[in-house]
Amino acid sequence: MWLTKTASVMERGLSPFTNVVGRIGAGFIAIIMLITVADIIGRRAFGRPVGGAFELSELMLVIVVFGSMASCELIRGHITVGLIVSRFRQRTQDIIDSLMYLLFLAISCLITWQLFVHAIREMGGQVTAVLQVPIFPAIFIAALGSLLLSLLILMNLLPFITGALKK
Repeated sequence: MWLTKTASVMERGLSPFTNVVGRIGAGFIAIIMLITVADIIGRRAFGRPVGGAFELSELMLVIVVFGSMASCELIRGHITVGLIVSRFRQRTQDIIDSLMYLLFLAISCLITWQLFVHAIREMGGQVTAVLQVPIFPAIFIAALGSLLLSLLILMNLLPFITGALKK
């Protein structure tokens, strides 16, 4: 069916990009770890912590979290519990999965929309306390990560709709 082909095309287009985003997120985990270690050593050994370490960690965690959610969705790694649903016929399972993915997609699109609205509202506005870094770029990164997640949810939804529509 054409929905399965569309999902396949989306996967070919989104997979490489999502993998890069996931690797960037993993790299930022390492950077956060190094900043935290340097902050602890500076605080304990020299009595001088790394200035703005907490703020930098917060801003980098945005990349880690939103990149990781998309990577997890790409490999279908989110937790599901199918104790009851797994006993149903395949078509019934596909209908239930379609409904759940539609709900997931609606919530993800709502989050994406509100993140973009919030980022635009914050342009030229709020900055971090110590380093005075504007926060709107981090919000835009979160919005882009959420947009990627929404596209991946749609990609994973299409095969379930195909299964649900089979007679």
